[in-house]
Amino acid sequence: MKLQTILFALLIYNLSFAQVGINTASPTRKLHVSGSMRVRGTINKSESAAYSNILVTDANGNIDYTTKASLQPTPQPGTSNKESYSQIYNMTTESGDPNKALTCGKFSFSFDTGASSNIRFKLSQNPGAAVSVYMSMEQNWDGNGYQFYQGKASSDDATVAFTFDANNWNTYQQFAQANVADFEQNVMHFQYPGDADFYRLTIYRALQRTGTTNYDFAAVCEKF
Repeated sequence: MKLQTILFALLIYNLSFAQVGINTASPTRKLHVSGSMRVRGTINKSESAAYSNILVTDANGNIDYTTKASLQPTPQPGTSNKESYSQIYNMTTESGDPNKALTCGKFSFSFDTGASSNIRFKLSQNPGAAVSVYMSMEQNWDGNGYQFYQGKASSDDATVAFTFDANNWNTYQQFAQANVADFEQNVMHFQYPGDADFYRLTIYRALQRTGTTNYDFAAVCEKF
């Protein structure tokens, strides 16, 4: 019995310091599997910041990891990576759902509950100091065709800006006249002061006649 215990201990000791091969007599790593491998019960962690590594293999099947950040393109001076975000949902009334917010870079957008479903926006983080955001809008609607304006409203000069500071950054401000009548499309362009990013927001509402009247709301933000 004592001899068996010693042999067992020696075996465990050797395994802890040796290379183990499965289906191969010449392992080249601590664990070397020659053949396919199957794993069940995995969980999607694509939205978890804690899971920042991705498994990779070389031509010999050696498994290691790389970081998700390393797979993103490296920004060059004066440039920005393109990102796109969307919020699309259906309502049984022509009023939007203010609880369905779309966050895109340093901005957050949502429709209000009015019949015109005006789009509004706020900052996604405290700027610490006052910032001025300038906007231009293109409006396309079969009721009055195409129009373009700059500023906070169509009657404003292009120098009129939305102002956010440490006190109101988390309070929505409304894009004047940026509403969504049936099949009306609005496109807004703006920047955050001092950033290389350029934003384009497209909003749309489509009336669906499928036996029951309902509406599709769409807000798409692109950051260049």
